[in-house]
Amino acid sequence: MQLDRGEPLQPGEWLGGASGGPAVQVEAAPETLLRVRAQAPLDLLQAAYHLGNRHVALEVRSTELRLLEDPVLADLLARRGLLVDRLQEPFRPEAGAYGSVHRHG
Repeated sequence: MQLDRGEPLQPGEWLGGASGGPAVQVEAAPETLLRVRAQAPLDLLQAAYHLGNRHVALEVRSTELRLLEDPVLADLLARRGLLVDRLQEPFRPEAGAYGSVHRHG
């Protein structure tokens, strides 16, 4: 299957060959992530601010942040009193200010 360059594929999308071959569903691979939680919402917002200043790709959830594992950032966040643990899951970061929502046909 030959794909044009462009937007990244999204989990759940279906791809089919032009020759009518079998369809393939995109699946995200698990990665080692840091999950960041806080006792207070303001602490989590401050963490997002500081990570954003470092241009760190973030997956933002209502009660936690997720980022690719980085021991330096894990230490920084833990020293700020945040709860940091590791997990293996697909990473779905925010597109960012210049990203766009795109769906393949």
